[in-house]
Amino acid sequence: MSKVSKGLEYSLLDGGVAVLAGIGYCENEHITVPSVVSGFPVVGVTEKAFCKALQVKSITLPASVKFIDSQAFAWCHELESVAFEGVLEIGERAFMGCDKLTDIDFGDELEIVGEKAFAYCPALTSVKLPDSVSSVQPSAFEGCRNLRTVTLSDHIKMIENGTFYGCTSLRQVQLPRRLEYVDEYAFAYCTGLTEMLIPSRTVLNKDAFFECGNLSRNGVVC
Repeated sequence: MSKVSKGLEYSLLDGGVAVLAGIGYCENEHITVPSVVSGFPVVGVTEKAFCKALQVKSITLPASVKFIDSQAFAWCHELESVAFEGVLEIGERAFMGCDKLTDIDFGDELEIVGEKAFAYCPALTSVKLPDSVSSVQPSAFEGCRNLRTVTLSDHIKMIENGTFYGCTSLRQVQLPRRLEYVDEYAFAYCTGLTEMLIPSRTVLNKDAFFECGNLSRNGVVC
């Protein structure tokens, strides 16, 4: 097991818990967060805690961390991999603009992927969400232009507005069996899509596949 990183900043909250609040004087490229600091369990990462922290290449969070707040790791341009065991919710724009992010271990407890959480991560090529995920919010993967394959949880009932907007390399999407609705622009400008199997119960917004010129109607089961 990797040694925990020293010099990170923490804040104490009511209820006897701590949250990771910033990089402090830590100079590590590969950051491993402890589950306990000064006797308090570390339960989250605060808003903008590592925003634009340019030296960070990887981040490993313990099972005690249950939330990642908005823009927590946004625009960490050298960040390549993230791993979190117990996170339940990833906030909006949490990893937006992480140019080199390629490897994401979501763990087995994640429930919510926030709005634009991974938008504009051009190095991301594959996403497999755990079956615990019930909500992927609008534009979560917008502009991930090299994203090729996606596997979604069977507990997701709606693909929100713009979720995969502009993912021009997208070739394969495994849709949830219980999927009820695909909202407008969910796959807009996914020009690499040539076919997709859609559950018979699923309702499509008329603009769900806007400007997907290569999507064959023969490959769509409605």
